[in-house]
Amino acid sequence: MRTPFALSLAMMLGLTSYTATAQDAPAEGEIVVPGETARAPEDVRSLVQRLAEDARPDVPATRFFDALCLSVSGLNSAGNDYLHDRIVRNAADIGLPAQGEGCRVNAMVLIFHDVAGLVERIKDEQPMLLPREERVAVDAAVARGDEFIVWHNEEDRNMGGRRLAYGRAVPGDDNVGGSFNVDARININNWPSRAELAFSRGVVSAAIIFDSEIIEGMEIDRLADYATMRLLAPDLIPLDGEFPEPASITAPFPAEGGPERLTRFDRAYLTALYALRPNAPAVRLARAVAEEYEGED
Repeated sequence: MRTPFALSLAMMLGLTSYTATAQDAPAEGEIVVPGETARAPEDVRSLVQRLAEDARPDVPATRFFDALCLSVSGLNSAGNDYLHDRIVRNAADIGLPAQGEGCRVNAMVLIFHDVAGLVERIKDEQPMLLPREERVAVDAAVARGDEFIVWHNEEDRNMGGRRLAYGRAVPGDDNVGGSFNVDARININNWPSRAELAFSRGVVSAAIIFDSEIIEGMEIDRLADYATMRLLAPDLIPLDGEFPEPASITAPFPAEGGPERLTRFDRAYLTALYALRPNAPAVRLARAVAEEYEGED
């Protein structure tokens, strides 16, 4: 069941059902991509560094800490359900559980015929879904005529990935009774360290919009796996127009000839990301992915 917010958004958009082709449902268990060639660890590390938007040592790797609550709109009923279930299963495979019935949506997949128009309607009618700090990048993608648009709403959290509590007391100023004039999120559950960051970075919500024209005739598994990577790996920036090595579902997309499923690299990337300490610096991701990739032998 979708929350009232997700239902109201679908009604607002007047989403039309589109079709994507689906082969027989895949069997449970690991999805194997035929024809993949194993790559050396240095190749894996190099690709992660190229894909990562920010791999600095003073910035934590960003990801979901809250269980997934996914809403899918724009396909027919069976297609929406299949897309939803496959993304949820992909998330469960990397250790990100799904919430139960009636949960508050924190990830959305939307398929629509007019991406630019949809973005403008969201700004006007559901502005909380697309905060102002995310609009510059989204507007640039619309101006380029991108056929799919992704954004993440993020926030700082404590060292363990938990949300910061609201308060007025100034940290470290208990003796003199210092306080703010208004309630603010304050990171008090941390300790000084030269080796670990004092905060983590979590995804509050995420959305991906696909232009309906690009999904016509596309196998639905490919659509679901691409959405999985873009929603669950916020800092991943695909290499447009390239066939990276190792292969990834993210590039090229939606051009023909790219992978049709999550690849060995993709699974290693997501598994490593979600296995890192909540406050692990983003710079550690490349090595973690390479080690996970080797471990799949």
